[in-house]
Amino acid sequence: MRPPYPPSPERSAELRRRFAEEARSERPDLSTLCLLVGAEADGALDEAGMDAAQVELDRLAGLLPYRPGGPRAWAVAVRELLGDRLGFHGAPADYQRLESSLLHEVLVRRRGLPILLSVVWMEVARRAGAPVYGVALPGHFVVGFGPDEGQVLADPFDGGRV
Repeated sequence: MRPPYPPSPERSAELRRRFAEEARSERPDLSTLCLLVGAEADGALDEAGMDAAQVELDRLAGLLPYRPGGPRAWAVAVRELLGDRLGFHGAPADYQRLESSLLHEVLVRRRGLPILLSVVWMEVARRAGAPVYGVALPGHFVVGFGPDEGQVLADPFDGGRV
């Protein structure tokens, strides 16, 4: 990856305005927020690049089976697609790389920090209709499927280990 450079001051102001507007909306879109942060960190990420990232999330969601079943079946289906088949995971060295914190780069590299990999897992699963949400653990972040009483956790950093 080439070293990222910041956007112009005008572009930065527009990105920050859009981020604030999205964050204040009734139902903020997580992928949009992450991509706006990415565009602020990497001036090369333009509107076409943000659209391409959204399209990739849609494409990945379309690869999941239709309503695979309960929480465990959803967790396994997402793990089989994103972790096993497509190789999304993390490694200790990823903590030292800026691109591991940028959604558009995580989608290309298929490597990232636990929270950004969890964003990929959640956005793909949500678009496919899964009951999914993020779960903050001490020093880590994972994805939960299903209600509290039947919750199944998956660790995207570990390839989606259920």
